Amino acid sequence: MKRVFYFTLLALSIIGIPFFAFGILNTGVSLKYETDNTTNCISLVTGKDLCLSIKVMKALLIICILTMAMLLSYRKRILK
Repeated sequence: MKRVFYFTLLALSIIGIPFFAFGILNTGVSLKYETDNTTNCISLVTGKDLCLSIKVMKALLIICILTMAMLLSYRKRILK
């Protein structure tokens, strides 16, 4: 059971890194084209706060990177 949980968490972390990086890039493009000026973060199309979305995705990206690094560095202790 421990091995299955370890590899599932590792796979989710690895998949999450490009997913959240693409989300940040995509939201940045939306921020550029869906707002009137650079100081406004509210989308004119959807009405969502795009700056908040970018902050959340950055935090999730950092969590995925740290989780992956921790799992890989402590692999022998966890799987023992």
